[in-house]
Amino acid sequence: MNRLQHLKIKDQLFILISFIMAISLILMLSGVQYAFHMYDQQIYRKSSQVLMMSSKSIEDELKKIEDVSYQIATDQNIQTNLLKAGHDQNKYGRYRIKREIWDQLAEYTGSKRYIKSIHLVDAFGTEYSAGANSSEALKRQISGLTKQAARRKGGNVWVTKPGANGELLSAREIRSYKQLNFNHLGIVLIVADLKGIVADLPKDWGEGAGKVAMSEGRHTFFSDSPLQKIDPPRLTSRDQNGYTIVKNNGRRFFMSYVTSPYENWTYWSLIPFDAMFSKISAMKAILISLFILFFLTAVLFGRKIARGLTSPIEKLVTAMKHVQNGDFKTQPLLKPPPERHDEVSVLNRTFITMVERINELIAENYEKQLMIKETEFKALQAQINPHFLYNTLESINWLAKRNGQPKISKMTESLGFLLRIAVNMKTDVLTIEEEADIVLHYFTIQQFRFEERLVFEVDVDPLVKSCLVPKLILQPLAENAITYCLEPVIEPCRIAIKAFAKDGFVYLTVKDNGPGMDENFLEQANDGLVQTRGKGIGLQNIDERIKLMFGEDYGLNISSEKSKGTKITIKIPFRSGV
Repeated sequence: MNRLQHLKIKDQLFILISFIMAISLILMLSGVQYAFHMYDQQIYRKSSQVLMMSSKSIEDELKKIEDVSYQIATDQNIQTNLLKAGHDQNKYGRYRIKREIWDQLAEYTGSKRYIKSIHLVDAFGTEYSAGANSSEALKRQISGLTKQAARRKGGNVWVTKPGANGELLSAREIRSYKQLNFNHLGIVLIVADLKGIVADLPKDWGEGAGKVAMSEGRHTFFSDSPLQKIDPPRLTSRDQNGYTIVKNNGRRFFMSYVTSPYENWTYWSLIPFDAMFSKISAMKAILISLFILFFLTAVLFGRKIARGLTSPIEKLVTAMKHVQNGDFKTQPLLKPPPERHDEVSVLNRTFITMVERINELIAENYEKQLMIKETEFKALQAQINPHFLYNTLESINWLAKRNGQPKISKMTESLGFLLRIAVNMKTDVLTIEEEADIVLHYFTIQQFRFEERLVFEVDVDPLVKSCLVPKLILQPLAENAITYCLEPVIEPCRIAIKAFAKDGFVYLTVKDNGPGMDENFLEQANDGLVQTRGKGIGLQNIDERIKLMFGEDYGLNISSEKSKGTKITIKIPFRSGV
């Protein structure tokens, strides 16, 4: 049992199917053998019944012939003529008596179908006969037949007709019943056509089957079969009828037999076993052959089905081993056809999908790691000795104040503030108030550059000052406003930045009075297809950062009309950072 558990699934399935088919074969053969055995018994019984009916038919005809023998022995005319024959008669008288007896015998001969001839021998040895048979053979046996008939004292005795097969001889003593003296008058012999009687029996077993034979003791006196050399069965007093199998010249024969209460005879029939059971034997052979063929076919198909079931599993195991060793390629796997929806195919496809997803996640993680490394490298570059930069700006600021240059001092302070915010990696979010300070420092620097051409306004509602927003979202919008509004024209540029609460949300707006956008450009800008000039942070990046922090319901929206300016609105939830 343990060895079976360690076998492959396909081998276990193959052994299981073979075991089931073998058990089925044994049960089928046992059932078929039992069914045919019962059928054989029915055939045997039927054969015995047919033989019994045949023997009764034969004996009925023989009894009719026996009745004719009795009628002849008791016929008044025959009795009278036989009595006259015992007295001295002239030649004419003897002829007349013989003619009358012949005529009487001729009438009796034609009265029954199976009477071949009738012979009458008087007490003086004179024979009278009617029929087609010669009486030469009887003359040699007349003395013995007379003695046999005399022992029956007027009763009938059946004996085999000497020298002939297929004929049976009825012998009866004729005794005078005149004055009841029962004197011996002669003997009447009737030759019965036994072969004709048997030939006219119904043939229930078909051609060449059911050949009838008759025996007395161990002596067979009639057979319509060429197998006369087969000895009749040895019967005991208890064997009234039955059947058996005998062999002759290497051939088997089915023999059924019936003993007769009418005479000390045994009726038996021989049927060639092969002729009788050829169809049954052929059917047995066909059934066994078909089942063996079915067994082999089932085993072959079972092997194929087992291989079809386990082949995807084996491939899956191979692929799992590759994955276990760190190889996430799916080349060792063959995807099952899409029309197959069995459990193994679904498992195979699910595993392939899982490996492909793992590959995608590994690739994504690898790219993210590269980006993180690159970002860390850039951050490292940005943080190279920031104190040196701060100290330098402080030195410039001190020199500007010492030399009476307030503008340079103011620009240096604003630049230092922006630099500290930009290189600070400790936080990614700021309050709106801190974002507003960054924008103010940025506008301070730009105002020294553009002077009266730049007019700006920053208005933050005190209610929303503590609300958190992603770091550096307003400064890029202010930079875009200067780039697209102030630089292309020479007129003063007005930029207004406001932050206020409305309907439970916080809105941050950046509005300018620039040339605005046409519909196509505005559509591209809202779709995130427009990038800021230079290396600044794009609008799409700002929108994605807001959605990442607050959800998809929030973000950035652009509204603009040609020659009427542009307005950028940021919507965030009202959440205080205090």
